[in-house]
Amino acid sequence: MKVVVERVKSYKEVGKFIERAFELFNPKFKYVKPNFLKLDSPENGCITHPELVRAIVEAAKEYGMEPIIVEGGFYKDSAEKCFERFGLREIAECVNLNADEFVDVNISGEALKSVEVAKTSLKARECYLTVPKLKVHHLATVTLGIKNNMGFLKKPAIYMHRNIHQKLIDLLSFFQPSLTIIDGIIGGTNSEMRPKPVKHEVMIASDNVVAADIIGARLMGFDPSEIQHLRLAMERFEISESDVEVISNPGIEKLVKEYSLSLSSRMLRRLGI
Repeated sequence: MKVVVERVKSYKEVGKFIERAFELFNPKFKYVKPNFLKLDSPENGCITHPELVRAIVEAAKEYGMEPIIVEGGFYKDSAEKCFERFGLREIAECVNLNADEFVDVNISGEALKSVEVAKTSLKARECYLTVPKLKVHHLATVTLGIKNNMGFLKKPAIYMHRNIHQKLIDLLSFFQPSLTIIDGIIGGTNSEMRPKPVKHEVMIASDNVVAADIIGARLMGFDPSEIQHLRLAMERFEISESDVEVISNPGIEKLVKEYSLSLSSRMLRRLGI
């Protein structure tokens, strides 16, 4: 399995990376799932940068696809506000999953037995491109491709917090993207809701979301085997870090930056909320 990692210094240059990722992986998708946790400045490292979403939509159209942008977000109108503020409805159909009809689906996981998901997400299920942020999370340690699936769920999804690592893997068995493109040009450290921006200047792409997240975590200075949901994913899908072929120039060791959780985030982790 391949993961492409490149230094990309500006969102103005991201189109070239998308072109190379499409050429290598030749993805087929109908839906694009960014991380629009809340309406925020794209420069703060909290949300997927809209210029990246634009570049993906433009590239998809060149491949004959007409993608639909789908997202929920933390608040009921998070995605809606992002769609409007960043002019995304001008380039593609946009669906606020939090305002969608919800249906109960059987997950039959070890910890997650059933869950309410947006009806549109069932259409997206096996033909979506996920565009997470390179960012920390107080419970999951990192919020990358695997955790980006939580945007499909009915909110509030606080029930996911207890035993979150296993639940994320249960959810991954149901939702698997055809391509993962991680936005790390501006990353987010300290916390997921109010991150401190990190000028990381890196982009990651893979047609295997577990492999993408392994390398994403490594680039954040974490050992993937010490992040529980990544360890569970490697066990569940029989993937080891040594199985991942990283295509990178320069080598990823030169692209690593140290991310960490703030004191308040660590306190929330201890409280399990």
